[in-house]
Amino acid sequence: MNPTNLIMRSFFSPKLVFDVVVKMELQWRTVIEAALFVSVMNALLTHLFNVATYSTPQNQEDFFEPYMDLVLNKPLLLFILEFGKIFFITSLLTFGGRLFSGSGLFLNSLKGVVWIHFVLIFINIGLFIALQLNIDFASYLIVLTNFWIMWVLAECAVKTHGFKSTFIVFIVGIVFFFFVLALLIQVIDALGFNFLNRVGFSD
Repeated sequence: MNPTNLIMRSFFSPKLVFDVVVKMELQWRTVIEAALFVSVMNALLTHLFNVATYSTPQNQEDFFEPYMDLVLNKPLLLFILEFGKIFFITSLLTFGGRLFSGSGLFLNSLKGVVWIHFVLIFINIGLFIALQLNIDFASYLIVLTNFWIMWVLAECAVKTHGFKSTFIVFIVGIVFFFFVLALLIQVIDALGFNFLNRVGFSD
């Protein structure tokens, strides 16, 4: 199966694609280099996407100000966040799956997560083009993309851990993700950085 075939099948038959990706005999160095590449590409595309969306004065609302400071002014930091996100998601997939008697290896999960982010390069290009054509249509595509990401991550977990039901993994994954996210926010707040106030949710 050639790379173009794998990319197209990632949208409709992700489990089949992960069967190929996970079985690839790759060294750690190769996978890390791939993670660096997709992090750079997606950071650049996300930076471009946000410049086009939030750089105009009418879009500079208080709600987006911390996000704009982070994304628009610090693309290098965005790359670091993208790279860290890959390993954060991989850790959730690997060790979260093991909590439910999964047997997946960290390297195999990493292969799957890196592949998802590789496909996201092409999706982000498409979203950027859609944004220039129709921002409302692009908004719907962004929602669909986020749903697709959650679903293929569930498919990746099913493949690497040997689970049977993608739907159950999908639901449990969403609950587990929000639990971890809430825990991280609590830790950040405990360290003295009031996240909710920064993004405008204070009373």
